[in-house]
Amino acid sequence: MSTTAHILLVDDDADLRQCLVDVLEDAGYLVKTASSGREALRLLAGDDLPGLILLDLMMPDLNGWQFYEEKQKIGRLASIPVLVVTASRALGASFPGSEVLLKPFSVETVVEKVEQLVSRVNN
Repeated sequence: MSTTAHILLVDDDADLRQCLVDVLEDAGYLVKTASSGREALRLLAGDDLPGLILLDLMMPDLNGWQFYEEKQKIGRLASIPVLVVTASRALGASFPGSEVLLKPFSVETVVEKVEQLVSRVNN
């Protein structure tokens, strides 16, 4: 895994967000965070695009579905892979081309899934 791999984590749960940041940074990733879909879109307006987006579905302001729809409309963002974080297998399936990380999950599962997706992008 490259220590320069950049991940955008979008989740309104501050405790879960910090836990995932700690886990992913320990695995060598650079992690930026957003607490809503709208904040995530603002971050994605810059030049430093992530190689992967971890996306919670249930958020205020602009939820995961709305964020995903907006992201897909922006050409330079459409190809960024998304790892949907949800407790519902059915809800995660509504994002074509995305992977799903079902809650509850282990630290090992998060790192494994992220490594799979980042390596696909880098190959």
